[in-house]
Amino acid sequence: MNSAKSEALGARVRELVEEGLAKKGVSARRASMDVVGHDGLIRDIRAGRVPSFDRLVSLFEYLSIPVEFGKRPAVPGVSEDPPAVTTSGFATPEALRAGFLPFPWHRSARQRGMGPVAFSSGWLAQSGLIAENLSFAAPDNKQGLVALVDVAASRSGGPDLWCFVEGGQPKIGRLQWQGKDILIVTDDTPQASARVLVGPAREALQILGRVVWTGTLI
Repeated sequence: MNSAKSEALGARVRELVEEGLAKKGVSARRASMDVVGHDGLIRDIRAGRVPSFDRLVSLFEYLSIPVEFGKRPAVPGVSEDPPAVTTSGFATPEALRAGFLPFPWHRSARQRGMGPVAFSSGWLAQSGLIAENLSFAAPDNKQGLVALVDVAASRSGGPDLWCFVEGGQPKIGRLQWQGKDILIVTDDTPQASARVLVGPAREALQILGRVVWTGTLI
């Protein structure tokens, strides 16, 4: 693994561990002692060093971090996990060692934990994406569709594919900004007509992020 992939993987592991510690309500020292019998495990992770696969799996299981990896697919940059799998831990060590990174469901999604697909740090770099800005959404108007969204994408121009919540329903559609006051929305459905939102109607639209990848769960 090259240095860029190693740094991205280390940063993602560190982020997951910090979230796990906060949710479990334990200190880094206590968690390290419980998992490996000394206090250096999480200290090393915070310093950017990724531990062995076995120790990482043990730590993730201890912190109840629901990360899933499946077999490495033929498509470069993507590692998929069967959606029916519910156990925690990694399905294969190859995915983690190859630098595949998991991403959480968006905080506004009904689902919790990690999404069903992991992406290689190399693909993220080539696409100009920052791991910390990515999360998954599942729009109701596209059955079975899963979208990876960039929550920090610039809200201007378009039309581009975005995920948003309207009337309490998560959706995917094309958004086009015209100046500061006008937003044109076109649902990503056959024969959908464009809608112009201004004022309160525009403010009521909760934007989740610009879509950077979509897939279908079967």
